[in-house]
Amino acid sequence: MKPYRIHLPVFVLAAMVSFSMAHAQDTTRILSHNHIKVVTDPSKGENAYPATVNFPKADAQFRKVNLKVTFECPDNLSCGEWDYIDYVNLITKDPATGKDIKYEIARLITPYGRFFGTKWAFTFVADISEFASMLRNQATIEYIHSGYESNITCGWKITVKFEFVSGPPVANILSVLPMWNGSFPYGDSTNDIEKYLDVKKVTATEKTGLMRLRIIQTGHGMDNQDGCAEFCSKYRDIYFDKQLVEHRDIWMECGTNPVYPQAGTWVYDRANWCPGCMVNPENYNFLVKPGSTHEFNIDMQPYKVKKGKPSANYVFSSFLVMYEKPRAANDAAIEAIIAPSTDDNFSRLNPVGYQPRILVKNNGINTLKSVRIEYGLRGEKANGYVWTGNLEFGKIVEISLPGLVQTTKIKDLFSVTLSKPNNKADEYTGDNKMSSTVIAPPIYPNKFVLYCKTNKDTAQTAWKITDAMGKVWYQKKEADLKSNTEYKDTISLPKGEYQLLVTDTAGDGLEFWANPKAGMGYVKLVNPNGKLIKYFGSDFGSEIRQSFTVDSNRPLTPFQDAMVLVYPHRPTLNTTLMLAFNEPQTVKARLTTPEGKLLQEMAWYDITQGNFLIDLSNYPDAIYMLELKYGDKTENIRLKKAGRNR
Repeated sequence: MKPYRIHLPVFVLAAMVSFSMAHAQDTTRILSHNHIKVVTDPSKGENAYPATVNFPKADAQFRKVNLKVTFECPDNLSCGEWDYIDYVNLITKDPATGKDIKYEIARLITPYGRFFGTKWAFTFVADISEFASMLRNQATIEYIHSGYESNITCGWKITVKFEFVSGPPVANILSVLPMWNGSFPYGDSTNDIEKYLDVKKVTATEKTGLMRLRIIQTGHGMDNQDGCAEFCSKYRDIYFDKQLVEHRDIWMECGTNPVYPQAGTWVYDRANWCPGCMVNPENYNFLVKPGSTHEFNIDMQPYKVKKGKPSANYVFSSFLVMYEKPRAANDAAIEAIIAPSTDDNFSRLNPVGYQPRILVKNNGINTLKSVRIEYGLRGEKANGYVWTGNLEFGKIVEISLPGLVQTTKIKDLFSVTLSKPNNKADEYTGDNKMSSTVIAPPIYPNKFVLYCKTNKDTAQTAWKITDAMGKVWYQKKEADLKSNTEYKDTISLPKGEYQLLVTDTAGDGLEFWANPKAGMGYVKLVNPNGKLIKYFGSDFGSEIRQSFTVDSNRPLTPFQDAMVLVYPHRPTLNTTLMLAFNEPQTVKARLTTPEGKLLQEMAWYDITQGNFLIDLSNYPDAIYMLELKYGDKTENIRLKKAGRNR
């Protein structure tokens, strides 16, 4: 039996079911939690928020079920400060016993939200179609927020939405069986994890044609040996009928997380999760014969702690879903439009002016070897492209489409339509079309100056400007840039679509509070008259990606009017406020405690640029707020003084 697995990069997985415009099918939306404030319960380490929900009736058919969880800062409180595990559980009645049974249908990790303002919001997304048969009639949805931070000063405001996309399911669900579920110790010689990851034998029903193993796994704890399991990369093996299905490291790179920058160690790679990220399920599909018996097993890399006490654990949520045989032989589906898109989860990749990117899934039993794709902006003649490849059942492929995405509107509509999978009629066309909102890239002058100030970390930073054909017009490689140096490059470009890509191989940008020895750098664009066009934040993780248009016949995008930098954010004695404006400004500053107690007031008049010292030497180690007002704008900057005990 050949397995089929879905596995995509974090920023793609995070939103592969989320899009700006709905599928062609009707979508039923049901809220279980509507702008609910959630806080920790430090006495227990978790706080439950149950809600009774009336789901669709049992006889309704759905192609897909999406779960969306929107995070905002709560009214009159700060956003949560730590990366805690949150769970969305379905509680329903066991048909055999009548007792409550709990299914973890989604897991996400909260972001370090100390710096987020009142207008910040982000929507996390998960595909939970495997539970479609149980999300019916009346059931309980339990949102669990874990952690030990203050429940008086901070928390979150959440909205939990279920989206039922109408249409016949790819295959009818027969049952959902729990497999390995719980928090299992790792590295403890007296309590080996393999005791919990036992072999499971499952017999298919007389209607079963497909088995899907659905796994959510994250590593936590930090022992003194390898930093396990949060910060150690260990492999996992999955077996089906004693045959190795997959061997991979339980690891995720976090430097391209779309939730950025965060106030904590958000750039550090972790054991299958990142702060501020939905933990996406891994699905393994097996085509089986009715009545057949099969064996499933998971093995973790052998590991024993010999230095200090074991503290590592892996948190598992896994289920085996039995289906009837999939309905279609040839069936392609559009899963997501990555670019152009306004989806939160694809924000690092947008806006774009060329090379649209989409996700296509094979829902047919036959291997998908070709599919026709038509795409383009509303009201324009569609482009045509035939993708060829070798995509097996249940798998997803990212496809880059040739051509430009040029609109003269601030907002526009981009559409994609699939047809002719394997040059056959698609057996379900309801998921063959999707649209997304297009935000046009900014229009920059044909001549500008790129400033790149490196920090003290050498051989990590590089940048390049490419056009729609992939031609590199300007670039500086890692070997071209010395540490702690400002470079000034004059850029001159003809009419066209371009992209600036700045990379940091260490994944911690040009500034990161946990690496103070590296100092701070920056990247900014300035016009020939010295006016600031765009400043890019220095705490960007692995990359800055900015598409732009050069067209002298169109008005330029309004320039960014200010650059405000503070370094360091975690001062020992004082910090420096660096300001640059396109027009002279009067800046007023207030240094306060988080509760609003005034400590200092400062003002600077008629400045266009300058560096100003903020003295914290007379204050104890603590958190402080720096409020800046200039023109009609207000900025709040959080500082953490931590020097007296160093």
